[in-house]
Amino acid sequence: MARRNIVVIGASAGGIEVLQTILAALPWDFPGSVFIVLHTSQESPGLLPEILNRCSKLPVLYAVHGAPILPARVYVAPAGRRHMMLDRGKVRMEAGPRENRNRPSIDALFRSASYAYGSQVIGVVLTGNLDDGSAGVAAIKARDGVAIVQDPDDAFAPSMPASAIDATDVDYVLAAEAIGPKLIELVTSNVAENLQAISNGTRNIAATGHTYSCPECGGVLEEIQENELLRLRCRVGHIYSPESFLADQTEAVERALWAAIRSMEEQTEYADRLATSSRQKNRAALAHRFSDKAETSRENAAVLRELLQKTTDEIFDIPQPIPEMEPRTRTE
Repeated sequence: MARRNIVVIGASAGGIEVLQTILAALPWDFPGSVFIVLHTSQESPGLLPEILNRCSKLPVLYAVHGAPILPARVYVAPAGRRHMMLDRGKVRMEAGPRENRNRPSIDALFRSASYAYGSQVIGVVLTGNLDDGSAGVAAIKARDGVAIVQDPDDAFAPSMPASAIDATDVDYVLAAEAIGPKLIELVTSNVAENLQAISNGTRNIAATGHTYSCPECGGVLEEIQENELLRLRCRVGHIYSPESFLADQTEAVERALWAAIRSMEEQTEYADRLATSSRQKNRAALAHRFSDKAETSRENAAVLRELLQKTTDEIFDIPQPIPEMEPRTRTE
């Protein structure tokens, strides 16, 4: 018999406070290994282990390539550079393409954990926007692992946990303060190790025949179905969930609209100058023509600005800054 002793946690907006709550509940002799991906900007000052160590009885450290997986440890993925993935017995840091617009990606961690450890994995999806973690938690469930999701009503940003609930039959939907005690309960119980699920778990993927353009590299993006979830993947390896793909497409449209607005406003300014110059030379017909051109460009720029406002009304995931916090007293 094996133990459910591999705990993988994914969070985004509002995640630091929830992670503190969970880790504060775990005892110093917690028999599981905890792995955390928190979406932050690549320029993050790298203080997350320090912040979490203030409230955790378990040592919290940044993951490094090849590090052995030990019990009673918390491994945090460094921001922005590599995916944190699990092999049997060790951590693997991989500089692969972004997944769901992020590197490290929650899905990448969850999926690799499910392939390496099967039914021993407990996946936890916390607060955040968009839907990173949904495909990963479905992969964990497909290999007989356990899925815990923060109650969307309890989350600062409910989109990520709500998407995970929609993606698969999760085992527990809990408020933040109930997740730590549930982890203690789960890791101290035995589970039948599903070796077949581990060995056969590498691919349950089918192409749908629909293709798009990859927002990151411009290559062909193929729609695939994995564990009954739609995802998109290009030849290079960029992977998108539907919501992440739409978010990147929205940003691409925004960039194109700003470029068009800039061109229209420059065109307006230049046509106005030509109209003024023509009037000074008593060329009324030419001045009128340039004035009409300037007015048309001005109106078009206004229309584009209105369209841009509508396009950017939806708020997508913005990494939270690491807050300054007072040290908390640790108790053994």
